[in-house]
Amino acid sequence: MRVRIVAAIAGLVLLGALIGTAGAPQGATARLQDASPEADVEADGTPVPEEPAATVVTLVAFYQQDESGDFLTISPVTTNPVGVARPSDDSEIGRANFTDPDNDGLPRITMSDSVFDGYPVDPDDPDTVFRWLYLNNEQGERPATLVIQVECTDSPFYEGYSGTATFVSRGAEAGGVLVIVLNPPVDADEE
Repeated sequence: MRVRIVAAIAGLVLLGALIGTAGAPQGATARLQDASPEADVEADGTPVPEEPAATVVTLVAFYQQDESGDFLTISPVTTNPVGVARPSDDSEIGRANFTDPDNDGLPRITMSDSVFDGYPVDPDDPDTVFRWLYLNNEQGERPATLVIQVECTDSPFYEGYSGTATFVSRGAEAGGVLVIVLNPPVDADEE
């Protein structure tokens, strides 16, 4: 048994010596010119957001009920090492109003410079704007999930994108995670 252990250690030492002498395999080396280019920055040092490629965009944030109860505040999200989500700080980056007067009483979500307007699945039935999934299928039970179809109506990058906004609640009055998933607009030529 000792002979096998000594032979295995000797083999590893020999392999290490060979790599040290010959260098790492070419595919495993990193060179400075292989690094990502530096991000563009504004004069004040803030990064300039890159324009998204024509692909699905996913935005994730944390939401909580505002003290007034009239809307939800949206803030950055963070997770602990085991994936438990919570707000990363107290900074508000947006709001969600489920009866926004600027969207004909339908949901409107703002995040930074982007506006996402909810719309009904069935245009003849405004109640189809809200798709709920409740715990044990008991209306009002929490945790629950709310899905709203949205279209980005104003944004430096996502205008014309459409998709869903999913509010995953933790409990009554406890806030939760908001996930907005967007598809880019389809060109008339691609239809």
